[in-house]
Amino acid sequence: MVVVTTSRRPRQTARQWAERMARDLETVFLPREDRSLKRLMEEVGGAEGAVVVGNGEVWWEDRFGHRFQFHPNLAALRVKSLAAGGEDAMVSAAKMMPGDQVLDCTMGLGSDAIVAAHVTGAEGGVLGLESQPVIAALVAYGLQHYQPSSHRLKEAMRSVQVVNVDYREYLYQQHSRSVDVILFDPMFRQTVNRSSGIQPLKKLANPRPLDRESVRQAVRVARKRVVLKERLMSGEFERLGFQVVKEASNHAFGIIEP
Repeated sequence: MVVVTTSRRPRQTARQWAERMARDLETVFLPREDRSLKRLMEEVGGAEGAVVVGNGEVWWEDRFGHRFQFHPNLAALRVKSLAAGGEDAMVSAAKMMPGDQVLDCTMGLGSDAIVAAHVTGAEGGVLGLESQPVIAALVAYGLQHYQPSSHRLKEAMRSVQVVNVDYREYLYQQHSRSVDVILFDPMFRQTVNRSSGIQPLKKLANPRPLDRESVRQAVRVARKRVVLKERLMSGEFERLGFQVVKEASNHAFGIIEP
């Protein structure tokens, strides 16, 4: 169970956001008052974690102090590099272009979705799917409220749409050839990245691997390419029928062209 509360001295807007987030997560809102998070969680029957809405920030924290909070992380560097004429491995693998409609089936922290939004621009569109409610809620909040120093990064972040849904369910409902590029990046569930921002996310993430039927549905829905990011030696590219087109030190990108 996850509860929603505020920081110790919240402004009225923070309390309103907390109440709204509790409704979205279908859980309880508990006024923080002067209680520690650990005490608050114990008082409601041992909640596993709490979503905390502060003044301008939102985070999840468990009783051991592990915290997850949205941050654009590497997306900021990737957008800056692309704006300077550099190359991005995911963008190249997907042959992503301005105006493309992109579906990110495993949004996670939202880094790939942000980069895709920068590339596709105002005439394109990026939809990020996230099956885990807490991750979806925190990343959706961060995409709309985090204040980066870069105007182009801010534009990209604000344009990403987030839906809390399992891609297995979502793909079945879509028309054939209805988006240009579909992205799968299940690596954040079993990541080799040692970032402190990634590790707490593993406690919340959906551990289920990508399945062949979902890939088949993605191939049906995509117009241009379906892209998978995975460890090169994981065996997933071969199992799921992807052709490796880009390799890096600890991961690779595979594609299927419909």
